[in-house]
Formats: sequence, structure tokens, C-alpha cells
Amino acid sequence: MKKKLLMILFGIFSVLFVACSNDEVKDLPTGPSGDMIKLSKKEASFTAEANTVIITTEYKTWWVNGFALDKVRIDKGAVNLYAENFIFKNDVFEVEKKNGNTLIITMTKNTTGAERFLYIVLQSGNYFESISVTQSK
Repeated sequence: MKKKLLMILFGIFSVLFVACSNDEVKDLPTGPSGDMIKLSKKEASFTAEANTVIITTEYKTWWVNGFALDKVRIDKGAVNLYAENFIFKNDVFEVEKKNGNTLIITMTKNTTGAERFLYIVLQSGNYFESISVTQSK
């Protein structure tokens, strides 16, 4: 009889605890915020000819999260975008990371007759930044 009573009381308290809990987040956790990358440049405009831009960062604790060309995400393949040094090649563009804080972005000549848009997303922890490159037709 005592076991049944204890089980019933446990069940009632469990229901009350779950029913009275509040899932609302009052405050965001504290921690570092703000620009964790510090890009020298966030945008570049190229002519239709082959072009290159060099972008530096103040910090080295970032990685490339991904690429999109004309709003289509590009598969990174086997390239380690977390590395301090890498070269990512594509038929249209090349992105090289050197010494952890330099990006060299090159685009081939644009013969498509339409503008091309390259979007590179960088990440450092929970901070995201992007670089936009527009190439004329």
C-alpha cells in the first residue's frame, strides 16, 4: 500500500513539475560577441575580365563555412576549409587562404553575358561574416 501511495505521489509531482516548467529563455548566455574576424574588405566589384582581390583579416581563428555562386551552393569537395592554408579551385573562381589571415579570391573571365555573384561565408565560433564579389557581364 505504501508503494502505491508513493508511486501516485511521485506521478502527481512529476506532472506538476512538467506542467509548471517554463521553456522561455529569459537572457542569452553571456560570452564574446561582435566581429571575431575583422575583414579588411567585405565587397569587391570585378570587371568581366579575370580579376583578383586580396582580403586580410585581423584574427586567424576563423574558417570558410562555404561558397555560393549565383545563389547556388558550391560543394567544397575534399578541401579542408578549416586549414590555415588551402586552395579551393572551381571552373569559375579560386579561393586561396594563406597564413591563416589572407584570402586571395580570383575569378575567371566572364563570358556568360550575365553578371556573376560569388558569396563566401566565413565563421569563427558562432560569429558569421561574408564576402560578396560581383563580376560584370
